[in-house]
Amino acid sequence: MKVTGILVILFTLAGAHPAFAQNRTISGTVIDTGGMPVIGAAVTVVGNPQIGAATDLDGHFSFSVPVGSTISVESIGFKGQTFAIGDKTVFNIVLEEDAELLEETVVVGYGTQRKASLTSAISNIRSEELTATKQSDVLASLQGKVPGLLIRQRTGDAGDFNTDLKLRGYDEPLVIVDGFVRTAPRRGQENNTSYTNSSSAVLAQLNPEDIESISVLKDASAAIYGMGAENGVILVTTKQGSIGAPTVKYSNRFSFGVPTSLPEEVDILTWFKEANEMRANVGKEPMYPQDIIDHYLNGDAGWTDNRWYSQFYRDFSFQQNHQLSVNGGNNQTQYYLSGSFNNDNGILNGPQLGYKSFTFQGNVTTNISKDLKLVFQSSLSWNSKVGTPQNAAQNFYTRGLYSERYIPWNVIGNPSHWTYNPGNESRNAIGALNGANGYDKTQQNSFTNSLNLTYTAPFLKGLRIQGQISYDYQTRDTRQLTLAFPLYDAWTDELISYNKDTNALTERWSNRQTLYGRLQANYSAKFGEHSIGAMLATEATLGWSKDLRGDREFGEFYTHDILDQAIESTAENRGSRSSTAKAGYIGRVNYEYAGKYMVELMARYDGSYFYAPGFRWAFLPSYSVAWRASEEKFFKRLFPFISNLKFRWSDGISGGNQGSAYQYLLGYSQTGTNYMFADGSPVMGYSSTQVAETLLSWTRTYMRDFGFDWEVKKGIIGGSVDWFWRNQTGKAAKVSSSLPDMYGIDLPQLNLNTTQNVGIDLELSHRMRFRDFNYRITATATFTRERDTYQEEERTAIYTSAQNYFEKHTEGRWDNALDGKYYEWNGRGQFTSWADINDYPVLYSSSSSKKSNMAEMLPGMYKILDRNGDGVITSADRFYSWKEGNPPLQFGLMIFMEWKNFDLSATFNGAALSHKNMQLSGGMGYGWSKTLFVNHMDHYRLADGYTDPRDPNSVWEPGYWPALAPATGAEDASSNATYRFTQPYSWVDNSFFRLKSLEIGYTLPKAILSRIHMKSIRVHASATNLFTICNPIVRVWDPETYQSSRRGASGAPLLRTFVIGTSISF
Repeated sequence: MKVTGILVILFTLAGAHPAFAQNRTISGTVIDTGGMPVIGAAVTVVGNPQIGAATDLDGHFSFSVPVGSTISVESIGFKGQTFAIGDKTVFNIVLEEDAELLEETVVVGYGTQRKASLTSAISNIRSEELTATKQSDVLASLQGKVPGLLIRQRTGDAGDFNTDLKLRGYDEPLVIVDGFVRTAPRRGQENNTSYTNSSSAVLAQLNPEDIESISVLKDASAAIYGMGAENGVILVTTKQGSIGAPTVKYSNRFSFGVPTSLPEEVDILTWFKEANEMRANVGKEPMYPQDIIDHYLNGDAGWTDNRWYSQFYRDFSFQQNHQLSVNGGNNQTQYYLSGSFNNDNGILNGPQLGYKSFTFQGNVTTNISKDLKLVFQSSLSWNSKVGTPQNAAQNFYTRGLYSERYIPWNVIGNPSHWTYNPGNESRNAIGALNGANGYDKTQQNSFTNSLNLTYTAPFLKGLRIQGQISYDYQTRDTRQLTLAFPLYDAWTDELISYNKDTNALTERWSNRQTLYGRLQANYSAKFGEHSIGAMLATEATLGWSKDLRGDREFGEFYTHDILDQAIESTAENRGSRSSTAKAGYIGRVNYEYAGKYMVELMARYDGSYFYAPGFRWAFLPSYSVAWRASEEKFFKRLFPFISNLKFRWSDGISGGNQGSAYQYLLGYSQTGTNYMFADGSPVMGYSSTQVAETLLSWTRTYMRDFGFDWEVKKGIIGGSVDWFWRNQTGKAAKVSSSLPDMYGIDLPQLNLNTTQNVGIDLELSHRMRFRDFNYRITATATFTRERDTYQEEERTAIYTSAQNYFEKHTEGRWDNALDGKYYEWNGRGQFTSWADINDYPVLYSSSSSKKSNMAEMLPGMYKILDRNGDGVITSADRFYSWKEGNPPLQFGLMIFMEWKNFDLSATFNGAALSHKNMQLSGGMGYGWSKTLFVNHMDHYRLADGYTDPRDPNSVWEPGYWPALAPATGAEDASSNATYRFTQPYSWVDNSFFRLKSLEIGYTLPKAILSRIHMKSIRVHASATNLFTICNPIVRVWDPETYQSSRRGASGAPLLRTFVIGTSISF
């Protein structure tokens, strides 16, 4: 009976099974409210997204689903829908536009606007786009993502805030964080002593995880910020709290870095051979005698290949970042608090070198009453950098190349003693890197508080009155200790000399305080299809700064790094203080009709303490208009697939400070001469250095922009194009005139010169979703040029040569040149033999009395154009370069893909139409250096079987570079123009295309997270600067930096980093 019952149950289940597994084919069409097919809509089974399909080009779909299922329909730009299939097999689905997407707001000057209503060239980057790849700072996160924003990293040195940041080729834009203009001291080899208004330094010190959005105002929309906004504005909005239970987020990032490229030094035996060949080429004795070479051939102990340049860098750098935040709140109060820590030991090979920073960001939003809201924001940052007392980049680069490679940096058998190197005289760069020469420590602190009150008027709908007061306090403490350390003979350990004569200490302290206040009223209303908005505001900024510096020497005996313990008689001190004030009145009116026609009028009346009464204030108006053609009925009928097409025009005036404050007052300085009067006492003489600048005022910057934005199928494909023009007038210059010597004073500056910028911005985007897979691609490009359209100095300029003309005459010439003067190639290539040199009708000698070019020539030199036709190549044959140092064309590509729980993001950037100066003067193997890099091995050299390079019948093997030549005397070939000055062959194409960042992430499924009570856990691995496509000649010096064989002193190399990290929220 039991068996029979079991069989009955089994047969019953078997018969029921087909009913559970029964499937049905469904099909249908997905369209929008305008009747157009929705391409790529994801139609899936709820709870089982693996079953489904994506709509085709006609919006059709068809697939098999289990009976009783519910399907979901989703597409970017539309509200999602769900349907129970019931007995239906055919579905005609209409998706509505996502109102939230249409109403997306963008932060603009002194407010927000709907993205659809923008009339200006404004780019907006939201938090998810900014942090798609986890970068250590905001600048790296922005690179390649905003058309027109040109970011070029100068060096890879830890804590170096010396990045080039330009908007459309102008100078640095103004940075405003949460409504408050922020400044920070720039760091770098030329800016380590004072505050400067460095936008790149501000952005580099912000935590990307704290940022909600970034808006970039590129045209006349920036004019609303008046003074300082002539180069555009970057608006940073930080995150605020949200209603709900507290959410805690923690993320980390561990990074290992190696140089993207380092020039490879030849082995020491090859260097000996090349160096002696270099001397023989100009008839000199060998640089290295055979006995030194024999030590290496025999493998003698202590005779090692000491590659000083390579020793400057660690095997890899290590950097760690940690961020922790919490946000939450209720209907009454919301809060957001975050902190971050960063520790970067850098790539320079010193035990104490590196950079550390800590940031805190917090804000609290509370509703004091129904109509009154208060927002309090506070931020704190602390950072510290330890370097060496010399300019690290130039010192190590040059001193390392001066150092003889057969001499080690430590005494043989006594590694605690640093060696004396005759090629480098009294310096040992490796010892300095290791702290023997002292240190350079800089600590910066910044504390910012802001209070914002917003009153929503109950008596007039749409009226809001807002007041903001902000206070920023920054300090900077720099301490530089310079020590004398002994240098010894590498083999005998005998003391030879010291690297310097005395020990010294410099301490510098400075602070900067800024107080800002603003009162603002906003009104908005809608009457039928008419929308209006208005804003009035007034603001004022006060600033104070102090600087104090003290210097003392210790003599021969150093005790502690305290000024009081140094010699009192050597004390020097200096200090300064200053105050600033500026104020402005701002107004704006917006009008929109039916979502089609938009007009914006703005004006600002700004005042600055810089100038004389009557010249302090400037009125700066601007306007912009837009037409959304896609909202016209006829357009929708003719082009229903185009969801957005908007044409924009903007025109406005911005202003900029120039000159120095209070130059309208007549000042005096000591002449250094005493005068005796009747009473016999000496009186110091004073004189005025120039006429008071009572007429100098602001620059006026006129900005115009024409652009259009477009989208197809609700953003499946979209883009924007902007043509821009900027004319900066009234730049300070002195009137060109000849004055008699007896006048004895300089003329004052006036608003005279003019500069023009023109260019084009492009952006193209594409996004799509297929079931569990979605992606978006954005490409950007900017082409921009600059030229002087009026230069007062040229009115009386006297041109004595072609070089002099091109050097002084800049009007109308597109510039951005990296280097000024160079020789022009005549197109006939290189000298291939001595006969070729002797037959050449033009002399390369600086003395036309020589009858032969042999004294200053070598095969491989390039044939230069004799521009003035005098038969001799001299400096008069040089002219100003048309080569571009700052790339006029820069572009970027951003790709993001997501499949189920995996995500991938990649950012590419590049530049074109630029050149890098690879001039040989001072280059490796050409001149004074004591090493040769592999990339210079492709040079002219004697062919096998020939031993005398001065033999007129010798045969030479060709190469890209000329034959090697030293720089030890006027008769050497290296004193020739080929080596000393820039030529076409040394202007090398510096175009590049680089994979800037690549990141792969995985987020744990929700089913797992719910079991461990976590909201999100994501792990990721990423890399930066993975590969670069560029000219092989410049590859050894990263094309993105300013480094080259001539400019290698510009800083530490950029890094290729490999990163792992985790993000957790609960």
